[in-house]
Amino acid sequence: MVRKTLVYLAIVAILFLFLIPIIWTFLTSLKTHVDAWTLPPKWTFTPSFHNYSNVLFKKRFIHFFWNSGIVAAVSTVISLAIGSLTGYALERFQFHGKNLIFFGVLFAYMVPAIVIALPIYVAAANLGLLDTYVILILTHSTFNTAFACWMMRGFFKEIPKELEEYAWIDGCSFLSAFTRITLPLAAPGLVATAIFCIIFSWNDFPFALILSGFRTKTLPVAVGQLETPWGTFWGEIAASSFAGVIPIFIFSILVQKWLVRGLTLGAIK
Repeated sequence: MVRKTLVYLAIVAILFLFLIPIIWTFLTSLKTHVDAWTLPPKWTFTPSFHNYSNVLFKKRFIHFFWNSGIVAAVSTVISLAIGSLTGYALERFQFHGKNLIFFGVLFAYMVPAIVIALPIYVAAANLGLLDTYVILILTHSTFNTAFACWMMRGFFKEIPKELEEYAWIDGCSFLSAFTRITLPLAAPGLVATAIFCIIFSWNDFPFALILSGFRTKTLPVAVGQLETPWGTFWGEIAASSFAGVIPIFIFSILVQKWLVRGLTLGAIK
């Protein structure tokens, strides 16, 4: 009994440590500009939602939320479609150079964003794609596709090939067996991969900073621009940052069942 109590206390303590930044951000978002700058920090204050109304409506952060949502959703769908097919081919088919292609895809995902940001900017400028959804979606899809391919190959590896062979015997083609048998069984893996792809797109800063303008500016760039030469608006930064976590949090709660199954797929075989 004592051991179980100590374990629970340790879990609560660790959870509290992880929640401290979120709690601190939320409390700061409810402070006035003066209270946010007070040292030592004030723990007792009159809460106000002025920062939220200011960033969402006066500074048009709803528009930036919309931009982030469009880029994250479309790039995730594209990445899952291409990454699933690529991961399936790399897992199921035998051909020369398969491992080299797989490690090449993995290497492409590991390349730092800042390394290729400038070449992409030059190409986008020459094509007239700066400050458009197209260039942001294509850029995010490139990195997310590499990640989706790497993730989905592991999930497909845990699905017995015999299930597809039975479908082939019944007259299904390769594509039909993939869409009717393999893909539904890999649905938890798709959900887990989708969440990580959405988080990457939603939080992306370097690509959005270089490739977007006011029309397609995403939330991380807009939050970063609240630090101005005339001062840092900590209350508004905290409000926009906390509000930016909510959509991802809600989405994760809605797909929690599939996410847990996806993260544990293959753990018990």
